[in-house]
Amino acid sequence: MLIEAENLNHTYALGTPLAQVALRDVNLQIGPGERVGILGASGSGKTTLVQHLAGLLQPTEGRVLLDGIVAHRRTPAALAQRRRIGIAFQNPEDQIFEQTVFREVAFGPRNLGLSQAEVATRVAWALELVGLNPTLMGGRIPFALSGGEMRRVALAGILAMRPHVLILDEPTAGLDPRGRQELLRRVKRWHQEMGLTLIVVSHNLDELARLVERVVLLKAGRVVADGPARRVLSDAALLRSAGLDVPHSVALLHALRAAGWPVRTDQLLPEEAAAEILRVRRAMEEIR
Repeated sequence: MLIEAENLNHTYALGTPLAQVALRDVNLQIGPGERVGILGASGSGKTTLVQHLAGLLQPTEGRVLLDGIVAHRRTPAALAQRRRIGIAFQNPEDQIFEQTVFREVAFGPRNLGLSQAEVATRVAWALELVGLNPTLMGGRIPFALSGGEMRRVALAGILAMRPHVLILDEPTAGLDPRGRQELLRRVKRWHQEMGLTLIVVSHNLDELARLVERVVLLKAGRVVADGPARRVLSDAALLRSAGLDVPHSVALLHALRAAGWPVRTDQLLPEEAAAEILRVRRAMEEIR
């Protein structure tokens, strides 16, 4: 699916004393199969933008196109396109309402009018994909599960719809370090196995460095950068101008460079930074 935002503007409470501009003249294209991170400080418009990309909001000005169809219109064609997008808001487990795990994951496929056999197949597939045993978990009460398990169930309900586009808003918020690592690993697997377009909203730059290949940076509702993750996430001045810190590995490399080490500062991951430091150290020792 090709997603296009054209001159997109959004103002909450328009025409009232409480009016607040959330998006300003956003122009953006996201192609099939891309892994895109939406980054920005709190209040920069990240969540508003992805709600528009999913067709959930009507723009104040401009439009969003989903494969050429205006996303927010109430037409069968627009509805069909919106159904191809799965979106998990921050803390998706808060949206759970069914009495069993099976019924929760099956809710979306049933609304698609699928047969009972196909619904059961999708439920089992989605639960396995998020790392839950369908036989052991299907009959359990969702609210008796751990927080991490509830989040997996909520995500399974989205994946069971077989979306072409998956939008995750702060997917690791509230998880412990082990839970974060496991979820990130599985998100990458979903992208590879399903061939879906992945859009991730996060304030965690280290996580984005592992997940996405492209970053869109927002500041006060405007796109101030859009490019390869390695370039955007290693630009310390750009990130700080947008009210953000830099990834830990990049911060370390910048500090070493300021101290006279000729290191590259675009090594985003800890293992990349370690390899770069070791390379430069060996080179400096050889010179001595």
